[in-house]
Amino acid sequence: YAQLPRYFADADRVMDLETRIVWCMVTLQGYAEADAKKGTFGGPDRKSDMEAYVAYVTSESRGIKMDVSLRHPKEEEAFRLGEKIFYFRGGPYDFSCATCHASDNTRIRLQDLPNLTKNPGDGIGFAAWPAYRVSNGQMWGMQLRLNDCYRQMRFPYPGFGSEATIAVSTYMGVNAKGAASIAPAIKR
Repeated sequence: YAQLPRYFADADRVMDLETRIVWCMVTLQGYAEADAKKGTFGGPDRKSDMEAYVAYVTSESRGIKMDVSLRHPKEEEAFRLGEKIFYFRGGPYDFSCATCHASDNTRIRLQDLPNLTKNPGDGIGFAAWPAYRVSNGQMWGMQLRLNDCYRQMRFPYPGFGSEATIAVSTYMGVNAKGAASIAPAIKR
């Protein structure tokens, strides 16, 4: 997990853990893609096993240093796209990821926000997801965390496993290099 997102030759694309699990469910287990993704971005009655799968896999990398690669050209491309998306401002409030996560010592609603443009330290930023969200009593993977950030910025929701979410995860993962994974973690 500490090396994801990364390029997978069999899929010929960069994938994070959640999209790789969906790909394996479809390709190796015969699921329909819609069934593999069912409930991943649902509402309060959301029924998905994805978070359990992700929590299990990430627990096997707990304590391992983050080391997202840029060796493959598609990894480099995902990083560059993720950087552009991270700084892209838009929506009704002219927000970007950088609005909340590109400077030190920022907070929102008493919540400290990590600076994701650099390694914020073990278990503070990217290396702390997936996490159990105490505020709503659910385990969230990185795909859901990013989807909720898009909601808070009043942007259109990205699709589960979209190129945009994987690119942003690649950007954050590269910036987290060397931070020890504490996932699955607990968040407010």
